[in-house]
Amino acid sequence: MIIKHLLAHKSKAINVSLVYTVLLTFYCLKQSPIPIELPSQSDKILHALAYFVFTIVWFLAFYFTLKLSRTKSFIYTFLFSVAFGVLIEILQQQLTTYREGDVLDVVANTFGTILALLLLKIIFKRPLNV
Repeated sequence: MIIKHLLAHKSKAINVSLVYTVLLTFYCLKQSPIPIELPSQSDKILHALAYFVFTIVWFLAFYFTLKLSRTKSFIYTFLFSVAFGVLIEILQQQLTTYREGDVLDVVANTFGTILALLLLKIIFKRPLNV
């Protein structure tokens, strides 16, 4: 549904990507007002989901707004998503006292990125009727 909406508004893909990136950065670096006790490692699902969406919106921005080839869009999206995930974890470790950088979070982010790219690969194998 989200992908279909973005495909209908290709020129706005970069705006959606930038807004999502700012919101994700803010959320990842802000202090939670209430300590939330989640089951062990369940936050990794949230990381994977956040980067799943991050990857999709940035792929669409690279492909439709920046008009990169499909292959370049896949490569740039993968590199950008993984690098952004690593950067956020470094910033959490260096800039905050209430969050910790975590290698397993980077793994979860990368997993979400790979899942999104696999889904996009399947979607883009079929002709797009946009």
